Amino acid sequence: MKNLFVLLFLVAGFAVGQVVSLPLAAGARITLLDVAVVTVLIVAAVRSTKKRIIPSLWAPVMAFFGVTLLSLAGTYTDVPLYVTGGGLLYVLRWITYAALYWVAVGKFATARNWNITLILAGVIMAIGGLIQYAWYPDLRNLYYLGWDPHYQRLFGTLFDPNFMGILLTLSLVTMLGWEEKSIKLRLFKAAGITVVLSALLLTYSRSSFIAFLTGIILWGILMHKKMLTGIIIFIMAVSVVALPSTGEGRNLMRTVSTFARIGSAERALTLIREKPLLGHGFNLLRYVAAERSWIDEGSVPSRAGAGLDTSLLFVGATTGVVGMLVYGWLLVSLVLLGIRAYAHKPLRAQGAVFISLIAAIVVHSLFINSLFYPWVMAWMWLAAGALEQEITVYT
Repeated sequence: MKNLFVLLFLVAGFAVGQVVSLPLAAGARITLLDVAVVTVLIVAAVRSTKKRIIPSLWAPVMAFFGVTLLSLAGTYTDVPLYVTGGGLLYVLRWITYAALYWVAVGKFATARNWNITLILAGVIMAIGGLIQYAWYPDLRNLYYLGWDPHYQRLFGTLFDPNFMGILLTLSLVTMLGWEEKSIKLRLFKAAGITVVLSALLLTYSRSSFIAFLTGIILWGILMHKKMLTGIIIFIMAVSVVALPSTGEGRNLMRTVSTFARIGSAERALTLIREKPLLGHGFNLLRYVAAERSWIDEGSVPSRAGAGLDTSLLFVGATTGVVGMLVYGWLLVSLVLLGIRAYAHKPLRAQGAVFISLIAAIVVHSLFINSLFYPWVMAWMWLAAGALEQEITVYT
């Protein structure tokens, strides 16, 4: 496999999660995934000798990048320089991850190998999560480091069951659409689906369950696989009912997180009303929240201080209505990319998977800011680039 070492390094970046991370400025951190992504971009740039490809989503990607820079420029005189620098780091991270799309469209690796890389990363994360659930189900002793006190739930190397849940959901949807003739690979697929679905159930993440149901139902409709979809939903429903429900974290009817998300949405709407055009700057929310005493970093550092629970409200609070419109354009363009693939019979399965992935992410982002979570961004951009690479072969 061409560039095997780099792809395996990317798998490691996914799998290690938040276990290895270093603090930078204004609450920003660098992870092994960040290093792996930059490595992919550098190697791709060095080894590329062919004409540069301009993929179809370049306009909305660059437009949103421009809006994020404008949002920071608009707050330059209102906040300390180091805060603006921290926001710029988030902007650079976003465009760096988006650049994976350019790499995946090119010839750095085949679309099949990109999908195998993602599937392998998802299965490894699921296995690691199951080991964590069995041997280390209590995150309360790391509360002093800013992690939420999750107990008796699968949170994996991301230290968060909700973000683990959406990564496991993306893994399942991708594997369901992965068609292989080899018996060994089919067995791996069946085993992988079993492992990942088991891990997803143990996250007790309602947002991830809803995202998975959205993705799998949409995939079943697009691929006319109502029977298989029904069986999977039935298995999941029975499993959810059979899950232990002891403790607040395992209670699927819990209300604490629901009220917290309502409060997050109210704060987001307040920020949007204050600066509706270009927002408070991407991503200066940690500083804004601290200034308003929404978070207290004097005793326990907040890992969530730089975000809001709903991705589109996060975009509105940080880049204003302009940013929301441009980011909406980007999301619509991603869906249209999937529709383009679905319209070609040889790519119908790939198109259906991609549309289902985007739907699952968007639904999940209504509850958690997953659209801007690095692991989700990497998955989404690689999947988009791999799909467009296949489209170029048939058009």
